[in-house]
Amino acid sequence: MAHTWEQHFPWEGHRLLAQLASLDLGASAHHVLAYVSESLESRTALRKLVLQQGGPGRTARIRSAYKTAYFWMTEEVQPLWRRAQADRITLTYPVLSEAPFGRFLQEAYPLAAVFERARLKAEFLPGPTGQPYYHATLWRGEQELWSGRCFTPLAQRQAPDGRSVLSPTGWLTVRAGSTELSDQRLPTDGEAFWDWYVETVLPTVLGLADRRADGLVFKNLAVTLQLSEPDLALDVLDERISMTEALTEEVYFGTVDALKRHASMPAGTRTLTPGRIVPVAHAVSGQDGWARVILTEWARPPQAHRDALVRPPPGGTPGTVLLDRPAPPSRTWAHARALADEHRLEWHVPAHSVDGRPVPVVLRKDGDRPGGVLVTAGQHANEATGPVAALNFLPQLVETSLNFALLPLENPDGALLHQALIQVAPDHMHHAARYTSLGDDLEWRLRQGDRRWEAGARAWAQDQVGAGLHLNLHGYPAHEWVRPYSGYAPHGFESWALPAGFVTIVWYWPGHAEAARRLAEAIALDLQAVAGVVQHTQAALRASTAHVLTPHYEVIGGLPFILTEQPAALCPLTVITEAPDETVYGARFELWIQAHLSVCKAAVTHFQHGLHGTFNEPAPDGSARPE
Repeated sequence: MAHTWEQHFPWEGHRLLAQLASLDLGASAHHVLAYVSESLESRTALRKLVLQQGGPGRTARIRSAYKTAYFWMTEEVQPLWRRAQADRITLTYPVLSEAPFGRFLQEAYPLAAVFERARLKAEFLPGPTGQPYYHATLWRGEQELWSGRCFTPLAQRQAPDGRSVLSPTGWLTVRAGSTELSDQRLPTDGEAFWDWYVETVLPTVLGLADRRADGLVFKNLAVTLQLSEPDLALDVLDERISMTEALTEEVYFGTVDALKRHASMPAGTRTLTPGRIVPVAHAVSGQDGWARVILTEWARPPQAHRDALVRPPPGGTPGTVLLDRPAPPSRTWAHARALADEHRLEWHVPAHSVDGRPVPVVLRKDGDRPGGVLVTAGQHANEATGPVAALNFLPQLVETSLNFALLPLENPDGALLHQALIQVAPDHMHHAARYTSLGDDLEWRLRQGDRRWEAGARAWAQDQVGAGLHLNLHGYPAHEWVRPYSGYAPHGFESWALPAGFVTIVWYWPGHAEAARRLAEAIALDLQAVAGVVQHTQAALRASTAHVLTPHYEVIGGLPFILTEQPAALCPLTVITEAPDETVYGARFELWIQAHLSVCKAAVTHFQHGLHGTFNEPAPDGSARPE
């Protein structure tokens, strides 16, 4: 059974003009200041329409309602500091009791990178509590050159998880001299869509959840929309500003948040099985908006597959793997099988995805010697450098004497969806492909003791090699990650909202903290030799740390690391690589592959040279664990 909704949304530019026309302004001189969520080109065209509609005494300024501080600085203040030859800027950001402290410092990102490029020394300071304004002062030496402020329009709303948050909104102010003739909120196109989705679609989704006892909510939720919203690449780092991408994030994670709240589940759990959520959004400048939602129910619950419905080819040419972009599952399978054949390794398919695709394992098992290496990639399928790096690392593993199991693609259903999504929106993050087609995280499924479908492959591989070291290859967004209608930073993933370059995480069992730190130091030393990694990472660190009050990592050898005691990990030591690879292609994609390879090589080398000798202790729960 399928449910379908369609809705049209009048363009906010037309609504602005209609609101102005409804005001009794006469022929008096007045100034219009409007905030709309539009690109610069669209706002420039709209300003002309506003001036044409008014009398000869009308002036107008049209600012961005989304990322207000960034656009105010780059469009209005930047020409001033260039003309005045300023060498320093002070930017004061709002502090509001209804928002987390530092939220508006983060919303001004990536201005620190813009100031650095302009060789403008910058200082970011909190403003007076309760005033929704950014305030800037330009200096040359100790001489104040200019000072001004910019209002940031906000609306109170309830996020899908029940929290009260502040979100960006549009605004219209009309003044004649010092007299305020109008000052009112003007909802944006993005707000119109989101409010409609929350009020119209989500109740049906929650109703489906109430009807099912097996935890499965729906099979597929497809959301397609087009809105006149900004979607543009910036000229600093790999950054972009995209309200259309942000709306796809809201659809995906907002739906999940609403379901968790409805089921009284902890906000951080990843075991919810909502189904496949597929949002796609396009920017159509200066046009009315449109959305279609198709919700498909399960005809019957999914069953675990005994045989693959989709079989990988029996072999292939190792050189055919793509190195500069995400690879389709079929190409990953063929390359893995070819490498297994070339190096006379075992090839197994111990598990299949929910949709019946194989989850293969390349295995070398020489006797029952424990303390092997487990390599996994593609757990989150939109983090696309991991599978390519895993396959490129396999020949280096073969040169060691270690037993190993390598899973090049743990989430093939997500990978196939990712391939489809990057064809229509290559610059969007596509977290719709992050999890399995059930909507859960296969690692968290395994943590619950559920080995069905994709989770079974990792469990089987660990049983085979008794790994003492787990190399778990991941990625994260290469540009800012935003959820504008849920408190701005992505709820539950706030620490990953701003890119910080290549990040390495080391999980360790209790008692292995010293070993974990030695391993991190060895990894940092090898990463420093990969041209471009340190340079890009340190540039990203400078930009992101200026906009975050408390970074979530420590810096070792100039690179960010996270060292965490994790008793639930499969192995005494787990190394997780986090490459900022979502939405990057070409040379940058290849750079992160080299970074993954450097980490894997350093970890295995360190492991071989005696680190595994410390793994003879029992597991934290006292049970028998592999050495």
